[in-house]
Amino acid sequence: MPTRDRKRPTAEHPLPIATYTRQLLHRILSGRVFPKAHWAPCCFGVACALGVLPFSTLPAAQRPPNVIYINTDDWGIGKVPALFPDARGSSIIETPNLEQLKRDGMVFSEAYAGNAVCGPSRCSLISGRHPGHAAWRANRASMPKEVWPPSHPLLGEVARKAGYATAAYGKVSFGGTAKPAEITACGWDEWLGFLGHIDCRDYYADHIWENGRRIRLPKNTPELLEGTAMARMGQNYLDGTGTVGEGKGTFIEDLYTDRIIDFMKEHRERPFFVYFASTVPHGGPPGGMRVPALRPRYADHPDLTHREKIYCELLSRHDANVGRLRAALDELGLAKDTIVIWTSDNGDEDSYYRRTKTFDGNGPYRKMKRSLYEGGIRVPMIAAWPGTIEPGSRSDLVTAQWDLMPTLADAGGLPRADHMDGISILPTLRGEPGKQAARDHLYFEFYEGAKQQSVRLGKWKAYRKGGWQGTVEIYDLEEDPGETTDLAKQQPDLVRRMATIMEEEHEAHPVWNLGPR
Repeated sequence: MPTRDRKRPTAEHPLPIATYTRQLLHRILSGRVFPKAHWAPCCFGVACALGVLPFSTLPAAQRPPNVIYINTDDWGIGKVPALFPDARGSSIIETPNLEQLKRDGMVFSEAYAGNAVCGPSRCSLISGRHPGHAAWRANRASMPKEVWPPSHPLLGEVARKAGYATAAYGKVSFGGTAKPAEITACGWDEWLGFLGHIDCRDYYADHIWENGRRIRLPKNTPELLEGTAMARMGQNYLDGTGTVGEGKGTFIEDLYTDRIIDFMKEHRERPFFVYFASTVPHGGPPGGMRVPALRPRYADHPDLTHREKIYCELLSRHDANVGRLRAALDELGLAKDTIVIWTSDNGDEDSYYRRTKTFDGNGPYRKMKRSLYEGGIRVPMIAAWPGTIEPGSRSDLVTAQWDLMPTLADAGGLPRADHMDGISILPTLRGEPGKQAARDHLYFEFYEGAKQQSVRLGKWKAYRKGGWQGTVEIYDLEEDPGETTDLAKQQPDLVRRMATIMEEEHEAHPVWNLGPR
């Protein structure tokens, strides 16, 4: 298991000045460098002047809440029994900790991903831009220099400016395949994970990246893993066992959870923001779906294929780690000071278990991952904040993943910046709907398979395929959440308004375009 680098910062890996100053002042104020009586009054004034006052000196009510944002990978809304217990196959999936999270917190029934597939979805999340402005609008390894990196601060840096210690774990890339320094530049004080959205798809990889350094995972040997890979390779499948053995090797999802708990312990005296980009339940190559072992519930289930059993086990293993994180918050006395948000990066994907009909992964919604119909972008979202969020509550606020950045800024007392396309949802989380900023609409565009656009405007949804020359479809999501009846002919004024929004929200891009007008 990798250990955190305890060396002093170097010229190649310097600490950000704000982080270094906060750490130094915290040491002085706590008497670890000089006696408090000599230096604390002076340093308190310096800290106030620099805006880096250690938050442990502030009353709890004045500190930003800690935030743990858990972003899963292809977890369809119909595979969350707590949200859609009647969806086909949901009674098979065992997720008691997500069910408890729902009982303790708030369900966002109108939540959207950043986009319809992992790379562009995470780009919108980390850059704070909607898909008409974001650099990645389909999966692609890299971007031209005029598009990425952007000139504005990214998610971790915004959180850092808001007073948070920041950390990221898992599928931490921002769109394509990054260099280590580019991950760090997103604003993470600490990170552990992978550089792209392909190399991360192995729950028993033989290496991982930690704060810019490639670290071996020596327990994950070829001999241990031989014959275990279960993945789709193009049109073919690797049909390994999918099980490695309980307690054998390093199951990387458990490693992430271990390290998040360590980070919370080390930063319990100040606000922290943790971005946990879980790979569950993605089952693509190189490693595909692999778990330590199957629990009897799945191993003995007569109606599941072996692939479905491994898939369900991944879901339950992740659920157990959500429980571990919440238990650690309780043990540290941080539960009431911490918002836990659980969601997914896009709609459901069922190829990992060969597209069987056992599960209804998107519940009532049309299509799936890679579509801008609701099934590709509507996602599960649950938030818990004990003592603040009303248990068992529900919000119909329309929100998207690019709202996270302004929410973190708001929590730290910072204004929403011009580069942020989202709104802060902190008032809703605090139970203050009267203070919640309204939004006019959400806009999406996506370029895999076809040139797609969509708009959410109140209860109305517009969808267009084929770029500027495509036909705008209109759906009433209150009456027709499955988008079965196109009302465009009955709503000509709405068609024109939606088309105008699509034009206004699209920003020209050197890689993708919407074709001739």
